[in-house]
Amino acid sequence: MLALFCATGFVLTHYSPTLFERREQVETPTHPVLTLPIAGTKDVLWHLDNALAAQKETSAALWRAQDWTDRALSSLDDPALTARRLQLARSASRFAEAQSDRAQRELEIANDILTERSNNETANNRKR
Repeated sequence: MLALFCATGFVLTHYSPTLFERREQVETPTHPVLTLPIAGTKDVLWHLDNALAAQKETSAALWRAQDWTDRALSSLDDPALTARRLQLARSASRFAEAQSDRAQRELEIANDILTERSNNETANNRKR
């Protein structure tokens, strides 16, 4: 009986650390770590700041377009005023579209920079 108890204790102390480590490794996914030089970080940050500014301008232009459309609807009895307000609404809408495109381009550039650096980092890690 004592021998069985000792054998069980030995098995538990000998194999339990590896059992727990295997569970931790399975449960915790590993993510690649991308280290960027300061200059690279500033470049990505600059593009992300530009994208954020463009998104804010898009939001403001969409609000202006909606405002001019609402004003046009309230002045349907004056065709000239309605036409002018609809032109202003269309202009604001086109500006919003241009700013949205600009934000998308900036985000794509930032994404490309990060993807390229990630691929370079992966290639450098494989060489080591």
